Parts: sequence; structure tokens; C-alpha cells
Amino acid sequence: GECGVFTYEIAETKVTQVMDFARKHQHPLQCVMEKK
Repeated sequence: GECGVFTYEIAETKVTQVMDFARKHQHPLQCVMEKK
């Protein structure tokens, strides 16, 4: 589902932060950004 609407730069940062955190904690979470 959709969890937020952000500018491109903010979304890019959030995706990177989420993916790094998930990887660090060995969690299979996926986070993507899509143009609306």
C-alpha cells in the first residue's frame, strides 16, 4: 500500500534509509518509490 507522498529528493532519501535499515537487521522489507 501507499505510505506517503513526498518530493523526489525526500522519497529517494527515505527509500535508501528504509532499505539500509532493513538490510542491517536482516528484514525482507521492500520499499520503492513510484511516480504518481
